[in-house]
Amino acid sequence: MTTGPNASSGKPSRRAILLAVGLVGVVVVVVLVLVLTGAIGGGNGSSSAVSREVSAAELRDFAGSNGRTVYWAGELPGRRLELSEAERNVWVRYLTGDAVVGDGRPAFTTIGTYPFNSSLREVRRRSKAEGMDSRPAPNGGLATWSVKRPNSVYVAFPDSNVLVEVYDPDAQRARALALSSEVGPVR
Repeated sequence: MTTGPNASSGKPSRRAILLAVGLVGVVVVVVLVLVLTGAIGGGNGSSSAVSREVSAAELRDFAGSNGRTVYWAGELPGRRLELSEAERNVWVRYLTGDAVVGDGRPAFTTIGTYPFNSSLREVRRRSKAEGMDSRPAPNGGLATWSVKRPNSVYVAFPDSNVLVEVYDPDAQRARALALSSEVGPVR
């Protein structure tokens, strides 16, 4: 039995539709990241991410001390940095308002850095698949995304063995960030 404002029409409410679309989007993003990073399908498993709030200086120390490349979008006004890592994958999330570390909502700009051999070749290959779009990124890179789920943009650069994911709840902002020079290695 359907209840609520649309009960007489038999149509689901707008809220129910938005919730369903949001949940499907989150599942698709998680699965795509796991596939692209080899956590599933590659047989290497995955562990839970460890998250903590950090300052820009602490993020720089983290990136420098681990001898690996970590991407971010710089310091964004009014946002706090959350650093998460699982195995060799790293995420820098930009928390807003009263959000707490580990907040499970897909409501925040996030830059993921995933070890991935031949990442540019793979992004080129995927960019040619049906339902995908792509654009050149700064520094000879290439950005690609699903036209059905454009909130996650994957970027790879020449001579780099990392895949960068730029996620934003606003798909236009995700693309704008990925195609800008704002996203780059933590220095």
